[in-house]
Amino acid sequence: SVTPTTGPAGNAADAADNTAAASAAASAAGTGTKSGSAELPILVIVECAMLAALTGLSFHLSTLFRLDAYFGALFPMPVVIAAARHSTGAARRVMLTTSLLLFIISGPLRSMNYLLLHGAMAYSLGIMWNKRCSWWITIPASAAVRSAGIFGSLALSSLILREDLMALLVMQMYGLLDQIAANIGASFMPSIEWIWAIAAFLVLINSLSYVVILHAVYTIVLNVIVRPNYVNAPNRVKKMLGVHT
Repeated sequence: SVTPTTGPAGNAADAADNTAAASAAASAAGTGTKSGSAELPILVIVECAMLAALTGLSFHLSTLFRLDAYFGALFPMPVVIAAARHSTGAARRVMLTTSLLLFIISGPLRSMNYLLLHGAMAYSLGIMWNKRCSWWITIPASAAVRSAGIFGSLALSSLILREDLMALLVMQMYGLLDQIAANIGASFMPSIEWIWAIAAFLVLINSLSYVVILHAVYTIVLNVIVRPNYVNAPNRVKKMLGVHT
């Protein structure tokens, strides 16, 4: 028979064993927490797949039938819904899965167009709205992301088509201004650098107007399908839109 150890030596051994067991349990708990945060639950993954399939199919059909100008406000919505219902990780999964799906069914150009024009902006909106940022931050930031996406889309299209589309656009603007100046008898014509600056300014104005409309539409829609005042709209805007929270 084995006689249990008593006295100071036995107490020290028991304390060492307890400390080792506690350290092992804490290490296992930390490992489980890390792996759990890195992966999404199965139901969330299924919902992300459904949102990505809906977005990819609607974007493909709308661009195929030239209807994307009418449904432009709907393409960022699934990414924002995933961010509102779950997390920014789910929103990122929807964005990347949609881009991959469009790469398969529509080709690389339309896939990157979605990612640059809609996906990145929707992901940035989901991050900022989850952090409850004000519209003074979300509108300029998302407009800047969309403007960068427009220039990135033009650069990518130029690379694929082997033609500088941005330079072609600027030259068309220059020819139009030259014709207008000739018709009104003006002798002053802006330089090509000014035309580039005007083109960049017009892209920024287009992005700002698009983002403002998007904020107004999502204030109404997401208030119903997600949760009240997810977009953190100002009280005056909510009163103007008739939204009650």
